[in-house]
Amino acid sequence: MKISTTRFGEIELNEADVFHFSDGIIGFPDFTHFVVLEHNPGSPFKWIQSTTEPEMAFVVLDPLLLDSEYPMDKLKEAISTNKRTPKDIGAAVIAVVPPAPHPITVNLLAPLALDPELRTGQQIILNGTDYTTRHIIVQEEEPTEEAAAK
Repeated sequence: MKISTTRFGEIELNEADVFHFSDGIIGFPDFTHFVVLEHNPGSPFKWIQSTTEPEMAFVVLDPLLLDSEYPMDKLKEAISTNKRTPKDIGAAVIAVVPPAPHPITVNLLAPLALDPELRTGQQIILNGTDYTTRHIIVQEEEPTEEAAAK
């Protein structure tokens, strides 16, 4: 299947690579089919790209890179059904990358739980935790007077 994207142009992908989010992503309930794309080789950042809306893409990051104690068990529990518990799940947190000098933040409170076997995804809210929707991961420093003089 081919999809058109604003950032990556036209992409050929296998339908088996598409994740179905039955409830969409918070704020975007009408967009339910996404694919995970690499940002750059070796980069911790990836993209969640809509297969139906060329402009709909989110920068994401694996939360375990930020917190090795991130509650993956809560994500697995949240996407379990009466019929099955996923063997393995992936997680992604949406990043906000504003222009400098504003900080890059991630939403650790509402991660995306990804079931690679069923190719389903769901945004989960981790109520009862200390996580926030704007966890700073990179803070641009204001230039010093010395740096500004150069």
